[in-house]
Amino acid sequence: MEPTDHCATTPNAVTHLLEFLRRYTRERLDSRRMDERRAYPTSFIPDLAAEGLFGLQIPKSHLGMGLSNTDALRVMTQLGAIDANLLILTAVHNTLGVPPIQGFAQPAVRDAVLPELAQGRRLVTSAISEPGMGSHVRAISTRAVKQPDGSYVINGGKQWISLGADAAYVNVFARLIDERGQDAGITGFVVDTSTPGYIGGPEVLTLGLKVVPQNSLTFDNLRVPAESLLGAEGQGLLAAKTAFTKGRVNLAAGAQGAMMRSLELALRFTQRREVATGNLAENGRIHQILADSVAATQAVGALVRHIGARLDAGEKVADPLYFVAKILGCELGFEVVDRCVQLLGARGYVDTNVVAQHFRDYRLFRIFEGSTEAITVYLGTTFLAAPGRFMELVGQFDAAPQVHDLAERVDKLTTLATAGAQQRHVLANVVGELACWSILAALTSEIANRSEMHPHTAAWCERQLRERLRSAESGMPFVDLPTVDEVANHITGYQSLIGDIDQRRPGEQNELDPLLRR
Repeated sequence: MEPTDHCATTPNAVTHLLEFLRRYTRERLDSRRMDERRAYPTSFIPDLAAEGLFGLQIPKSHLGMGLSNTDALRVMTQLGAIDANLLILTAVHNTLGVPPIQGFAQPAVRDAVLPELAQGRRLVTSAISEPGMGSHVRAISTRAVKQPDGSYVINGGKQWISLGADAAYVNVFARLIDERGQDAGITGFVVDTSTPGYIGGPEVLTLGLKVVPQNSLTFDNLRVPAESLLGAEGQGLLAAKTAFTKGRVNLAAGAQGAMMRSLELALRFTQRREVATGNLAENGRIHQILADSVAATQAVGALVRHIGARLDAGEKVADPLYFVAKILGCELGFEVVDRCVQLLGARGYVDTNVVAQHFRDYRLFRIFEGSTEAITVYLGTTFLAAPGRFMELVGQFDAAPQVHDLAERVDKLTTLATAGAQQRHVLANVVGELACWSILAALTSEIANRSEMHPHTAAWCERQLRERLRSAESGMPFVDLPTVDEVANHITGYQSLIGDIDQRRPGEQNELDPLLRR
């Protein structure tokens, strides 16, 4: 059922914050310049800190704003509409960085660190991904060896760490080796980055989100005290899950903001543009694209609000809902931005027209915190292992009978037999995707009468589910595939057609001359 919004935040607090962001955007922000320079302006972080942007859900007792989940997500949507760099800076600190400390740090550490983070005097992030693994936390190879005095020595490396070289604190997750030399499980530590042995690597030059640095990190005999533990030894997965879980719904909230802003610009253009068939906005096909894009935006927003309201009501939110937010929120977000690039024609390809930068920036959301393909297969695998769980989840929504009928057909796919591991992965992907659309269709069906647009949104989501289900039932996903070696050999053969074209021209020399080094 759809929960009632419970908001612990006074309306004035979040209203003031949203008004500040809009005014700041109009008067002080220059996204184009930040993108070109790959840097924030000098006053940027102090300005945001003064308004509480770095302590959104830190309690007031620790100098934070204490926002409800619903209001914090409203802020993320606003940030997403303004600039993805602003969104990710704020989300990384508030979502990946703060919750593990707030929920798992030792009381003395929590009380000392949270006020610094809330006031923006220090930034925080989490270091999970490694060169050999991404969001697969159980594959972590960084090691923390417990010492006789109770401290820990950490060795290893991390990669793709947002703010990794800028943060004053980093939540590091490592595989603990106990006093007996035994693997004691994944363990989390809050690390002061000024500690000897913490080495920040170079910034990766990314396609988009150029302002938020992505760094590699190296830990070279990094010694941290016993009080740096996040939770108990071997329980680091709980703290890591807290960061990932909240991060997924924040990405969806930010993507919703980008969808709204992109559609706003697309509508302005289509209403003013005359083509051979007349006004562009009144062209039937353009009208259809805009209407369906609005449906996608409204559906993502409904899911974000649903999760926020349930959290604020003190209810448990099932893990699959966070995966749906990540998968469909980010996929639909980029799809709508891409459509708006197309609707703007040549203007959509001009980098100064906002939507083009959205196109570059929000492309990463389909990869952030687990690629769509990886987590869709994971989600589908959980339903294949426990088929009844899917119908229990869908049954929580008061959806139209036809939506429940479609969901039951999806549930039947979980009993299909597969020939091997690869087809099992394909089936898991199909089931995972259909599960996402079933949940979104059920949710939008439940609230179909809330506004003039809601019936169209509910019908659109149901149609997406029906069409994808028809394809799955026809057996299309289970066609025979060439072997892995056959595919690899064919691709390798491309070199005979395009030649060796790896670029080897020397680049700029940035390192200190050898004769001048220490």
